[in-house]
Amino acid sequence: MTKGEIGSTQQEKLHIEDAPALNVSVNDRQVFVEALIKPQPVNDRLRDTVRLYREATGV
Repeated sequence: MTKGEIGSTQQEKLHIEDAPALNVSVNDRQVFVEALIKPQPVNDRLRDTVRLYREATGV
């Protein structure tokens, strides 16, 4: 790591620590973690939306 990278990491850490805490329920946490562990498959509507976006933007 360079000196600039170390400073940047420390600066980012300060921003994270200064951010307000999220107050979420136990159920919200469980739903969030479950979505990360077992994501739902992409449905046709989302697939079409992504295709149209890519066609429109050239991505």
